[in-house]
Amino acid sequence: MTKNELSGAIFATLFVSGDAIDLSAFAAFFDMDIDEVDIMVQEIMEDCARREDGILLVRIGDKVQLCTNQKYGDVVKELLAPEERTSLSAAVMETLSIIAYKQPVTRAEIDEVRGVRSNYAVSTLTEKGLIRVIGRKDALGRPALLGTTDEFLRHFGIASLEELPKIDFEALETDKDESVENSLTT
Repeated sequence: MTKNELSGAIFATLFVSGDAIDLSAFAAFFDMDIDEVDIMVQEIMEDCARREDGILLVRIGDKVQLCTNQKYGDVVKELLAPEERTSLSAAVMETLSIIAYKQPVTRAEIDEVRGVRSNYAVSTLTEKGLIRVIGRKDALGRPALLGTTDEFLRHFGIASLEELPKIDFEALETDKDESVENSLTT
């Protein structure tokens, strides 16, 4: 299969599906090695970017998806006047951050970190498709384990969780403990 044929097949499939598709699915369907498909997809992505196409092929982890070129964002926005996204409240963002960094995590674990109940925030994030149940904890009651979704990655414009800013949780705990000690001694 030539690069042009593979490109056409990938674009057509992604256009119809509307969602990201795993590279391994393309490799299996076209009876190709995953590394071959990966290299060809990278070349297609570079070709689209170089030509400044309106529709680009992007990677999200081991998946590929179609997206509009940011260069044409103002044109699309002006012509289609899409509804503005509502921003996430501080409490919802705090909950999302905990889930993103500590996943898989239960609602009780989120509540423990925040010091307040997170039912509304978890509900809001689930409705927006930014988090989902990814399993059950092997504990009493088998509570749901929450994790982020591909929509979370798209929403924040990152390809994988590895792109999240690094946080030194041990240093934060040390600072928190010192603050508590200082407040008790004064």
